[in-house]
Amino acid sequence: MFDEITALSIVKIDLDGNKRDDSPFPVNRAGFIIHSAIHSAHEDAQCVMHTHTRAGTAVSAQEEGLLSLS
Repeated sequence: MFDEITALSIVKIDLDGNKRDDSPFPVNRAGFIIHSAIHSAHEDAQCVMHTHTRAGTAVSAQEEGLLSLS
């Protein structure tokens, strides 16, 4: 949850996915792929964030998932 995020819970990594600081938190590889692609394409980007909408989370939780006709 966003209200659980603090400066100490953010993991700082390089473009190869290596931690730049000591952190007890793991690096989410799927999230890393999204963020590193944007950082690689936009050197001026200082921070990249993404979210999962309630609607998208609800659809992904359904047994059928997202249908290809959508």
